[in-house]
Amino acid sequence: MESAEVDDLTHVLAPRLRMLSAIARTEHITHAAAALNMPQPTLSRALARLQEDLGIALIERTGRGIRLTRAGRTLLPHVERSLEDLRQGVAELTGAEEGRVALTFLPTLGVEVVPVLLRGFRAEHPGVRFTLTQEPWAQSLRRLSSGGADLALTSPLPSGQGLVSQVLHTQYLRLVVPEEHPLAGRGTVSLAAARDDFILLKPGRGVRHLTDRLGDRAGFTPTVAFEADDINTARGLVAAGLGVSVLPARPRGPLSGTVELVIGDGESERPVGVVWPREGSGGGYEPPAVASFREYVCRVGPEVLPNLTG
Repeated sequence: MESAEVDDLTHVLAPRLRMLSAIARTEHITHAAAALNMPQPTLSRALARLQEDLGIALIERTGRGIRLTRAGRTLLPHVERSLEDLRQGVAELTGAEEGRVALTFLPTLGVEVVPVLLRGFRAEHPGVRFTLTQEPWAQSLRRLSSGGADLALTSPLPSGQGLVSQVLHTQYLRLVVPEEHPLAGRGTVSLAAARDDFILLKPGRGVRHLTDRLGDRAGFTPTVAFEADDINTARGLVAAGLGVSVLPARPRGPLSGTVELVIGDGESERPVGVVWPREGSGGGYEPPAVASFREYVCRVGPEVLPNLTG
């Protein structure tokens, strides 16, 4: 939306504030009425009504002109800030070049993926601001469903819950074992073949949700030795020989000291993608800046994520 159109909408919303601002600029009732594009008697009546409502004199006559009283001058800076704030709000409602996007994302995506996406988008839309929240999968979806975020970069992707998602990249879960482990030479294994203690992510993490689902399908309940906060910690503990884990395949190859084995217990995919409310976070309204960023992520994400996730 053009700047002039934004100004027009702001003027519709705040006529009485503009009256006071026009008086301060022109110090003349006729000139102020002309600036406001209204008849002089209408402006005079509106100002009188405003002062009556407030119970305070805001303007005073000076010969042939008028000026703000001390009370009017005290109020003026607040009026000007209110008009500018209102204009900014209208711009955010109607334009993709201004506004704020509330984004929630997985901790593992905060190292490289999110910075790359934000840097690329802001190069095209420098006026858009972001509110960022880094949190596990379950918390991220709760925030999105409650209207606390506009978009989520997460995995796995939800079904139902009034949310819509698009897959950006698909990873595969692997049974990660120490390189000296008896199973290390196998190509494909069942989870039940690992008799060791498991190092899993904490409940509420997306990978833990997928691991539990794999175990249920295989009829296997692992013995949990430790619950890690993040994927990198779990991977490092496996390398130290403290157990085995179910983790996404590492794009740059297995971490030194570990071997990644294909899981033969059914679907072991981990889709990573963007999620948003089915009707937007505001009862059917999606700010243009949010729509623009979502479209950017859907376009660029499939190129970015394969090299940066995991």
